Amino acid sequence: MRIAYIVPTSTLFTYIYNEMIEVQEAGHDMVVVPLHSAPPSKIPLRIFDRLKPEKILPASLCNATIICLSLFMLLTRPLRVLHTILSLHWAAGLNPFIHAGILAVAPKALATAWWLRHLRVHRIHAHFASHTATCAGIAGAVSGIPFSFTAHAYDIYCTAMSLRNGTLDWKLRHAIQVVAISEHGGNLLRARLPAADRGRVHRVYVGIPMDLFQEQAPPPIDSELRLLCIARFDGKKGLDTLLDACALLKSQSVPFHLRLYGEGPLREALANQIARLGLKQHVNLRNPIPQEELAKELVACHVFVMPCRKDPKTGNIDGIPTVFMEAMATGRPVISCPISGIPELVRDGETGLLVHPDDPAALAGAITRLAFNDSLRIHLGRQARALAEQQHDQRVNTRQLLDLMTSVDSAFL
Repeated sequence: MRIAYIVPTSTLFTYIYNEMIEVQEAGHDMVVVPLHSAPPSKIPLRIFDRLKPEKILPASLCNATIICLSLFMLLTRPLRVLHTILSLHWAAGLNPFIHAGILAVAPKALATAWWLRHLRVHRIHAHFASHTATCAGIAGAVSGIPFSFTAHAYDIYCTAMSLRNGTLDWKLRHAIQVVAISEHGGNLLRARLPAADRGRVHRVYVGIPMDLFQEQAPPPIDSELRLLCIARFDGKKGLDTLLDACALLKSQSVPFHLRLYGEGPLREALANQIARLGLKQHVNLRNPIPQEELAKELVACHVFVMPCRKDPKTGNIDGIPTVFMEAMATGRPVISCPISGIPELVRDGETGLLVHPDDPAALAGAITRLAFNDSLRIHLGRQARALAEQQHDQRVNTRQLLDLMTSVDSAFL
């Protein structure tokens, strides 16, 4: 089967590359369609060299070729093009941001329809239910190629007008299949469909390379508990709550050290908070690291902690953070909060500990509990590995995705 992946940019999330590599190694041809260009990743990843798609289409939202091809499709399939675009605008209602997004994506989507027909693609699949799925939906409707998409987190949870996915229902109705990365997300999507159509929504968990994240015995706690957090520095990660909890640990003389890796808009605010709370000897704020280095950091830590929450400004929340899967596959318990799909992986008292969001005292209490209870911490780590292996093996999960695709696409091959 020849699959076209529509992705946000030419610089992708690691888990999307991992999935595409598994699709490639399963013997399927791939065409990669980046919606637009992006600066090269600052983090070197060896997996990038392993991906060998049959074709990579131009990583541009609009250029002379795209304009010409989109006009050609409009002239040769005017009714189909106009019906598709107008129905999307109707679904957008009065939200100007959504209308602008449709207009921005439409030329690339129409050009993509032309390219994919000529490349004899059998399935179009988009990652994220936002602009990429809009592109896939238009390209699929105009070309006649079935399309599907994987919905993650911000693309279905955001409520701010500028970020809300106002055409989500249109995409749900027109997609041949929809994939959610958690049961929580899947239930949200199913609730938006008539009962007869809910079977088209499937839960396929994100997978990770189990050969890279292998179970390792935790290091002994010699002088301090080693905490690790790797995240984008934005509001939904609850990193300010984590630092407030660290201040409480310091005041209670709990020996600990936190390594905090990442980048994002809150970096300066976090640095200022570390200085204000007098945590410079206890917290290291560091830059992002590649996946291979991340694996080493997980082996060296005792506990992974990230108190996720709903962003009060945008409504954005995490689905199931991939780094939780990686930590648990290494045999490390995770401390987080019971929002969205997180409890499907971090099961309180079984594979980690869950506390209420925005509660530094509860978070500090959970960390202290693991700091002074080696048997519990080690038991949670072993259980965490077992669940991660059962639920998030990328080979198994990609096979599940491909089985779903081939089960309905055989008629199109």
